Amino acid sequence: NAVKFPNKIYLYYKDETYTFSEMDGLVNKVSRALLDIGVRQGDQIALFMLSEPLYLATVLASIRIGSEIALINSNLKKSPLIHTLKLVDAKYLLVGCDDNLEKVTFYKSDETSFNLKIGKLYKIQFYCFLKKSSTLQLKQEELSKNISMSNTACYIFTSGTTGLPKAVIISHEKCLGMVAIHHFVDMRQDDVVYTALPLYHTAALLVACMTSLNLGCSVVLRRKFSASNLLSDCRKYKVTVLQYIGEVLRYLCNQSPTADDKNHQIRIALGNGMRPDVWTKFLDRFGHSIQIFEFYASTEGNAGFVNMFNKFGCVGTCSPIMKKIGGYAFVQYDRDTGNPIRNEKGRCIEVGLNEPGVLIAKVTKSAKYQPYKGDLKMTQRKLLHNVFKEGDEYYNSGDVLVIDGEYKLTFYDRVGDTFRWKGENVSTNEVSDTIADAGGIKECNVYGVKVPGCDGRAGMAAIVIGENNDFSLTNLYRFLINVLPKYAVPIFIRVSPELEITSTLKMRKTTLQTEGFDISRVNDPIYVLDPDSQTYAPLTPEIFQKIENCSLRF
Repeated sequence: NAVKFPNKIYLYYKDETYTFSEMDGLVNKVSRALLDIGVRQGDQIALFMLSEPLYLATVLASIRIGSEIALINSNLKKSPLIHTLKLVDAKYLLVGCDDNLEKVTFYKSDETSFNLKIGKLYKIQFYCFLKKSSTLQLKQEELSKNISMSNTACYIFTSGTTGLPKAVIISHEKCLGMVAIHHFVDMRQDDVVYTALPLYHTAALLVACMTSLNLGCSVVLRRKFSASNLLSDCRKYKVTVLQYIGEVLRYLCNQSPTADDKNHQIRIALGNGMRPDVWTKFLDRFGHSIQIFEFYASTEGNAGFVNMFNKFGCVGTCSPIMKKIGGYAFVQYDRDTGNPIRNEKGRCIEVGLNEPGVLIAKVTKSAKYQPYKGDLKMTQRKLLHNVFKEGDEYYNSGDVLVIDGEYKLTFYDRVGDTFRWKGENVSTNEVSDTIADAGGIKECNVYGVKVPGCDGRAGMAAIVIGENNDFSLTNLYRFLINVLPKYAVPIFIRVSPELEITSTLKMRKTTLQTEGFDISRVNDPIYVLDPDSQTYAPLTPEIFQKIENCSLRF
């Protein structure tokens, strides 16, 4: 597209613009800088940076020279950050020009050391190479060689049932599969796509930026989401396609109404996680002419659905024919463990219409599962064998969906040890392990609970206090806020005399999740996050009522 549309604007960022030709030149420039510092085809590098044009150019440059780039969640710090860098065996860590990012990268871990060269973008080492690099096309010998569709393009991290972040190996084939979404959602070359999601996420990087690059349309990149500025941004850049996750549109709808709410050129809203109540509010307020293309997909999964026909509240359709062609099935699952239930013959049991079931998808040559880098066991945990017949293999999404009588597909819930909050996956195991390190706590069980007016689930921890009387809610707050990403810090703490376990000695979450933070149903004392007082404060009837009425938000 740099040849086809050299002067067409590809990227808007603040008051900067980059044509397709200029972005191609920037990618060449970064490619040469990477080569100059010693990065070669097959090397693994890590990018720890906030969203900006250089982030995108660095990813594209890495792909151009054949290195494998790991996209580190910029919210990580301390041990989880060290873990991710060790997991991908990064040769270089490129750090964005941000004081907070630089601060956390110099955290000293007690764990075994590993070799890592740190280059600071915009600062001495890497910037010097970048500044002197040419924007001209790379020579043939500088380009990657013998790259196949199965080769690794990048690593995108996801948090799952094993606790710490896992690196999903994203192949070139997966990248191309994701950017093909424009064929199903009526995107055009004259569109302007808006994303305020972080580029370390599949949604922003592949669905917004890479799709726009592939199609030849423009994309607006905002460094950080702002509900108060979203609509003015859309007017400024004449946005026609708005990318969202459920929280984005909810926050937008929570802004005070104005007479200009329908003064925009948005014709498509593309994303996932929108609740039906937000769906209605969004269209009523900003115009029913907007087509909502809600979709379902996962970074590592081999199944995807798109609401191509603008049907209210669903993520797509899945008829019996589609199930057969796609190799999809929706099966019964254990509410405590999240594992699929098997019959007396050892086979999984499909659910009927209007019944919630875990989505599983057959693994084939044309529907591959993206493995995790590292321990093979992590990958195997997501695969099911001998599901409907001997020798078959299915990917277990861990997501529960429902098909109705019209074959409309709606998202129901997540199972297992992960829940979603503030647009991020939160691992209950990781948070539990962190709380255990806070001191004074004997046992801990972390889970997600529904909060009125909020998407996803808020973190809640049921704890048993130790016998040494050295526990303090204030100390717990200070410890967690310093160690965990903000979205992973539990909103509620429940102090219990003991925690219920299953017959297999696993923590039981079902009852805890059902009771939630409802003080009328729970005899144990419950505390709620209070950032102003920097502690966890008692959840009183007054505070509980404010949460129920959506007048207290998190």
